[in-house]
Amino acid sequence: MSDLLRALDIARRALHAQQSVLNTTSNNIANANTEGYSRQRVNLSTSSPQWSPYGLIGTGVNVDSIERIRDVFVDRQIINERQSFKQYEFKSDALQFIEEIFNEPSDMGLSQMLKEFFAAFHDLANDPDSTAARTVVRERAMMLSSGFKRLDRQLNDYRTHLNYELQSQVDEVNRIAGEIAHLNEKIVQSEVNGLETPTLRDSRDRLVDQLSGLVNIQSNENEFGAVSVSVGGRFLVVETSAMKLSTNVSSLNGPGPQVVWEQDGEAANITNGQMKGILDIRDNNITSYLDQVNQFAVSLADSVNNLHRSGYNLNGDTNVDFFKSGITGAADFDLSADVQGDVKLIATADATGEPGNNGIALAIAGLEDAAVMEDGQRSFDDFYSSLISTLGAHTQEAAFLKDSFELTVNKLEFTRESISGVSLDEEMTNLIEAQQAYTAAARLVTTIDEMMQTVLDMV
Repeated sequence: MSDLLRALDIARRALHAQQSVLNTTSNNIANANTEGYSRQRVNLSTSSPQWSPYGLIGTGVNVDSIERIRDVFVDRQIINERQSFKQYEFKSDALQFIEEIFNEPSDMGLSQMLKEFFAAFHDLANDPDSTAARTVVRERAMMLSSGFKRLDRQLNDYRTHLNYELQSQVDEVNRIAGEIAHLNEKIVQSEVNGLETPTLRDSRDRLVDQLSGLVNIQSNENEFGAVSVSVGGRFLVVETSAMKLSTNVSSLNGPGPQVVWEQDGEAANITNGQMKGILDIRDNNITSYLDQVNQFAVSLADSVNNLHRSGYNLNGDTNVDFFKSGITGAADFDLSADVQGDVKLIATADATGEPGNNGIALAIAGLEDAAVMEDGQRSFDDFYSSLISTLGAHTQEAAFLKDSFELTVNKLEFTRESISGVSLDEEMTNLIEAQQAYTAAARLVTTIDEMMQTVLDMV
């Protein structure tokens, strides 16, 4: 009778084991399309045999664990490559947006406005006494002023938008860090008590993936199952505790807030991810483009004014500015109040008392091709064209690197999916095998029950 009881216990273990396999397989199938889900596997082992007068006799099967299928090496590669992909994805989109701000080449671009401005002075040189030609010069100058101001306003507006985006990214990093720390606590508590936590680990891995897209991170798991995350060599998450990032204006003349650690205000070492893309575009690209546009505006205003002040207008007056004096950049680029009020005050002659004299008008028109920028190295058009070409090169470089890193991330994610993803064909095979094993174990229970009944009937 004891042998039958032992056999019944073996059958019970078999039913329990195959039921675990069926449950796990069902869960895999149910989550076949769930993002971030890692397929699970029941690890079975032979239970310890027992001695008998005839030697060792097996005692059935044990369910050792329910394992989450994951490749740590692939996960780390994805984290590393996603940081770069997200950085250049942001840069590519941002630089394309900046190209739209400059709007070159087009009829509404600053380059075309500059050509029309100098063309208007050429026309005025052909007819220096013409009020109509003078009005066209003033209108073209006003359009040029609007073009400079529009560039300055839109670039600064975009920089302000990036400041808000940076704060949003900082808040998101802090939120994710807090959730990772909370999941660390739940995972450690559960696993210390012998419970499996595949779902919690999947949730935590998804958060780490999201975090890697925002900022440069490194993550490591300790022997208790808690993950620590560092940013630029400093811990953001340590087991169940989460530090916080913040923003701080380091300089009144700076491009915007900098990312610091909330605890002590120390600058955070941001070297990758979307946050790095934001900082680079804001601090390097936009600042550089604005500096060049401002330099362009100041040089153009000074060059035209220097000639215009030396000339004579229809009233015989001299030393009149064409553009406003003291222009510091694109933001305050404007005509002088005198020229705005009366086109007769536009100087065209290089000598007084000569109504048909067009020396100054020709000289100003000649500035179009004169090498006056960068210590006489470039003309206005060359300087501005170089700026646009540099912007285009930056955009192409960012797009190329984005595509390159995206291809690498996609390959790695495909590799991870082949390891951790659910294959319905494989799960159906597992389901059939578990079903047949369960049916056999159930049949074993029935057989043992019949045998026990036979023994009882004999008593």
